[in-house]
Amino acid sequence: MSATRVVLIVDDDPAVLETMRILLEGKDGFEVFCALGSHGARHVMGQLERLDVLIADVILAGEATGVDICHEAMARHPNVALVVISADPRAEATLMPESSVFLRKPFGGYELLIAMDSATHLAQERQAQMG
Repeated sequence: MSATRVVLIVDDDPAVLETMRILLEGKDGFEVFCALGSHGARHVMGQLERLDVLIADVILAGEATGVDICHEAMARHPNVALVVISADPRAEATLMPESSVFLRKPFGGYELLIAMDSATHLAQERQAQMG
């Protein structure tokens, strides 16, 4: 894995996207892309040669959920680390993608970075098991 991690943030709230983008772009080692809703996520994923971390809200505008977008991301980028976010406490009971990390809104920058690191670790374990 290269030193810069490519991160895609998917949410249907522009303010949430902007807040997370500013937070991550302020740190070294991240190239950040944002997508508004499921249509935007699919468009951006189609443009990316590499995706290291996907941060997706469970509930999105469009026909797909954040969980659907996670599965699509894993199909395109098998090494992707997955962080699923939601303000709904019941969302964690949703059928979460394998080796994903759930983060409940609201959260701070530190919690987001810890979740991203945990998800990266889980993605590496997933790849090791696949051989």
